[in-house]
Amino acid sequence: MGHEVRTRYGTVEGLPGSDPTVRVFRGIPYAAPPVGPLRWRPPQRPGSWTGVRPAHTFGPGCPQVLPVGLLAREVPRDGLELAEDCLYLNVWTPQNAAGAPVLVWVHGGANVTGYGHEAFVDGEAFARRGVILVSFNWRVNIFGWLNHPELSAESSAGVSGNYAIRDQVAALTWVHENIAAFGGDPDRVTVVGESAGASSVQLLSMTPAAEGLFRTAVMQSGGGIDLFSSAMVQRLERAERSTSLELALGVTSIEEARRLPAATIVDRLRDTTLTGYAPLPVADGHLLPGTMRDLALAGRFHDITYVIGTMSDETGMYEPVVDREAFVAEQRAEYGDLADDYLRLCDFLEDDAALAAHLRVRSGELLRAGALGWAEILERHGRRPAYVYRFSRALPGDDLGSYHSGELWYLFGTLARNWRPFTGADHELSTLMTDAWAALASSGDPNGGDRPVWLPWTRATPLTYDLGLRPGLRELPVPPRVAFRRDFVLDRHRPETPVL
Repeated sequence: MGHEVRTRYGTVEGLPGSDPTVRVFRGIPYAAPPVGPLRWRPPQRPGSWTGVRPAHTFGPGCPQVLPVGLLAREVPRDGLELAEDCLYLNVWTPQNAAGAPVLVWVHGGANVTGYGHEAFVDGEAFARRGVILVSFNWRVNIFGWLNHPELSAESSAGVSGNYAIRDQVAALTWVHENIAAFGGDPDRVTVVGESAGASSVQLLSMTPAAEGLFRTAVMQSGGGIDLFSSAMVQRLERAERSTSLELALGVTSIEEARRLPAATIVDRLRDTTLTGYAPLPVADGHLLPGTMRDLALAGRFHDITYVIGTMSDETGMYEPVVDREAFVAEQRAEYGDLADDYLRLCDFLEDDAALAAHLRVRSGELLRAGALGWAEILERHGRRPAYVYRFSRALPGDDLGSYHSGELWYLFGTLARNWRPFTGADHELSTLMTDAWAALASSGDPNGGDRPVWLPWTRATPLTYDLGLRPGLRELPVPPRVAFRRDFVLDRHRPETPVL
């Protein structure tokens, strides 16, 4: 038997979950289809409908080149539909909910892949705890990140790009305006993201367009003031100069590009030797007033509760490309006159095997530096201290360890969907993690029940919550390269901190 909810755009009918106390609504439009003339434009409000719209199936994911090999094994994609008409969301809600807290999930995928109903995502574990879960699709790869002067000329604000972040703001706006009809509290929204989704959460916490749409932000293996906040993030003018429609898509104008079928665009993206655009946010002076790092250093971000953490073995599942000269060149480009100081800490450069071993853990070092840097930024500006965690459980079944995104099966309580031989200890850790995130959604505090106490991180008490077989607070050592990177992004290597 279905369940009907009246949104401001029309009535939707959901279905019972596998748990009869949960109602699931799939494939609800939160914006108009971004197709034809709306390709590479900000999301528009969805159209209204009459009658009852069945919300029984997930909407399509954005067209993308899907990962293969190990990544495909870890996250199966059986039956996945992809289409440019992709701006849909899903709601899992307790039956007869009233004033329930809301958790909004922002998927990862390096800004080029992913969707809101991946195999590990299921809101029933949260709904059983009295928390509504919302997941959604947003535009990835060139559909979500293209910058071009012609697009900026079309815009009333004179900007282009960042369509992915605009989609995320649109989804949060839909939640704010409609979630009460599902039994949710629009004033108790927590936004959670992993990897590129975590960096999106960081950007959402810095754009005025999302002010007031959430009160807690959780960044898993991303965010902070690193990776997507380093030199890779450009200002709009530079990004536009580096865009080549001819190289990226084989056309010379936006008009021609809009006429290309989405499948043709995706086929073009399969050739990884081609460039012409970067799937990254830009500081456009409008949606994003400055780069993430500049905004962080200047204290221009939402005054809310933050949680940030990393995995012990972030890149254990990737095979690195060993190129010593390229590595050194990258460090010189990133650190400038401080590069020699950093390279002296790189004790792996004389041996290919040692360099390969470092590259497997490198993003983990950068992510940890960003997390610790963010915790210090909050303290520097007198904000509420961050809750910092590390997920250290090595997933059973192979030697990948606690790899990047491996914690998501635990977070959503979907271990049974994964091929790995999980044990009772894994299920206990999953329960602890879901309970803590549900408590965050409810009160902004992850503590409660008989879980080990989780205290916020401060410079006086630099404690990290270890999510492993022995959960609890630890004071973890900070390796020299992590410390150098943290101090670099905090500008402690320079006499003055720039202010916008």
